[in-house]
Amino acid sequence: MPLSRVALESSAGAARGQIGTYHPFKKADDIQNEANELLRIRDYLFKELAEKTGQPMEQVHKDLSQIKRFNAQKALDYGLIDRIVRPPRIKADAP
Repeated sequence: MPLSRVALESSAGAARGQIGTYHPFKKADDIQNEANELLRIRDYLFKELAEKTGQPMEQVHKDLSQIKRFNAQKALDYGLIDRIVRPPRIKADAP
């Protein structure tokens, strides 16, 4: 839809854990393994996003370092969406 907005943000910040998940005896190896898995998933998602949107990997990393918001046209230009659907009651030149 022409008036839609798309927010692009990294989920890496969600890896901080939840209240009640503190483990005082968690091994350093376990923490390292979890960190490696999160980095593997992040790199995979960044690679997929770069391939699907046609954006360079550096641009995807830069854009996901903070929340980036797109209007419908900018999302289309970036490659996040395939097209903008315009209902008959919305003018073709709507922002």
